Amino acid sequence: GEAVVPVAKCDVKEYNSNPKEQLPFKEYVEYWREYIRNGYCSSRGCLYLKDWHLSRSGLIPKISALGIAFPEQDVYTTPVYFSSDWLNEYWDAAAADDFRFVYMGPKG
Repeated sequence: GEAVVPVAKCDVKEYNSNPKEQLPFKEYVEYWREYIRNGYCSSRGCLYLKDWHLSRSGLIPKISALGIAFPEQDVYTTPVYFSSDWLNEYWDAAAADDFRFVYMGPKG
């Protein structure tokens, strides 16, 4: 629950995009539950967890120089239907980045 995640403010537009804020995952889940309890409404607007690099995300405080939240766990496995993951094979070898994202949020 302490991993820091990027959260988009869906009700706000800046340069044809939604601005993001960083929240602890636990706080985002609390927001989401409250949003549902309030009939899909919140004074914070609609927030959507977007572009979270789960396999390399940071903690508060970070536990390693790389900011990997779950270094002891393999949190991502490419589904068999997409097993030719050439883009991530390249970036894994370069140890520079990844294109594995998590998206989640309430309806609406």
